[in-house]
Amino acid sequence: MMARPLITTFFSALVLLTYLLLHVGASPLAEQAPLTDTITNYNLDTKTDTDTDTLIPSSSNLNTDFAPPSWFTSTLLARRLLALSRTGTASTIFPSPLPPNSHTPPSLAGHSTTQTEYLADCDPYLPANDTSSESPRGLGNPTFLALHVATTFRNTAAGSNISLSLDWWDHVNDTTPVWPGFPLSEAGLPRVTLFGYVEPFETPVPEAVESALTKCFLEKHPDAEAWLPGKEGAPHSSYWAGLRVEQVYWIGGFGGLQRIGWLNVSEWKGITQVVMRMMV
Repeated sequence: MMARPLITTFFSALVLLTYLLLHVGASPLAEQAPLTDTITNYNLDTKTDTDTDTLIPSSSNLNTDFAPPSWFTSTLLARRLLALSRTGTASTIFPSPLPPNSHTPPSLAGHSTTQTEYLADCDPYLPANDTSSESPRGLGNPTFLALHVATTFRNTAAGSNISLSLDWWDHVNDTTPVWPGFPLSEAGLPRVTLFGYVEPFETPVPEAVESALTKCFLEKHPDAEAWLPGKEGAPHSSYWAGLRVEQVYWIGGFGGLQRIGWLNVSEWKGITQVVMRMMV
């Protein structure tokens, strides 16, 4: 059965995509990866609200003739999903052998564990000349307010890599069926997994960077003010860290209607350099 794809729209799509297609030759994106997957099947409404936090499909501003979105469009959607996300499922590995003072059961040494963590996409907030981290800023690397006591960050401090899974499933009631009569379906909504490692910001964090990170993170998580780094009376000590993204796996929704597979990391990073200012 053919079905309308569950493709999402976002941030003045026509303006953004026209900008990319016309100006990509002079942008950092062109220097990192060629734009080989064009977007010729889409009729996008220019009235999309740039400030709307949504990945909701709309038949009024998208006509795809049942064709899945391009890989480049899927990368844009994945980047948008990160920009809108407040929490994610972080997977790490317990060290093996476990440290002598560990309370983790010995049988779990080397075992994977998952925890839900606060996050924010703070790259667009950071000063352009930020050198407080070895990773380049503005490349789609989410920010954590990491707690020293948290399992996720104890494991990464011990050398574990990390994967971070994001989805739009909590918004299923705000979506429409993929075809008439079909139930609302989380499986038809996008999700993405970021693979990489946690990299703490260099300490002491420069004042301008600290201010930018605090502003960004508290916009998403006002309660996190209680455990900001150096906060007097905080229940736990914390530090700023980023996830250095090395690979990205995307599931846009149902196979055949959406792209499923590994995204081009150069495009992921290039997109943030060119258009992140349009996404906040």
